[in-house]
Amino acid sequence: MPDVLVPEAVMTWGPRRLPVPYAAHWSGEGPYGRRVTMRPDVAGVWYLDETPADRDAFGVLWARVQAAPGDGRPDFPAMHPARQRRAQAERLCQVCGESASHTQDGWLFLMNHDGSDLYEGAKVTKPPVCVRCAVLATRYCPHLTHPVGVRSRRPKIWGVFGTLFTPTPNAQLKPHVDEYLPYGHPVTEWFLASQLVVELKRCTVVDLDAELAALT
Repeated sequence: MPDVLVPEAVMTWGPRRLPVPYAAHWSGEGPYGRRVTMRPDVAGVWYLDETPADRDAFGVLWARVQAAPGDGRPDFPAMHPARQRRAQAERLCQVCGESASHTQDGWLFLMNHDGSDLYEGAKVTKPPVCVRCAVLATRYCPHLTHPVGVRSRRPKIWGVFGTLFTPTPNAQLKPHVDEYLPYGHPVTEWFLASQLVVELKRCTVVDLDAELAALT
């Protein structure tokens, strides 16, 4: 794969100056404000000090995490809820935070090759990337064991990923294993989102080497 420099917009960390994705979570970014609890008036969860900014346009409650990139150590597998959500919604590169790559074939997403090359309808939490950062990711991300570039002409906001809560007989909240939830689902009021989910439509598998070579 051709050489590529780390873009200036990408934060680095450690003696090896490892590139840290814009959407990554840092250990110093902890929760703030009141914790999630049951609403006293209607079914569902809320924050006692909730503000309109705590919910999205679909009425889903979002996890509160301080925004302090660079504070502590990067947690590469995890993503910061607010930065991940912004990158997905605004089509920003998850690595550098600038505009993601867009061509006539669509927006560029990185995925692991699943052996079928059929990515139509895939639900993804990882935001899109620019071409240069896609190459960085394939080199440094240990979770991209078989990376493939997929362009989607119509990436559609599908729903959220996070924690579903259910009330217990003693009026406590029981969290369940994190899961995907489509917007409009009946249990939305009991859900705490941490990532925005996009469904890939009209997909094309692309050659990342060729795309990078075309930029240089």
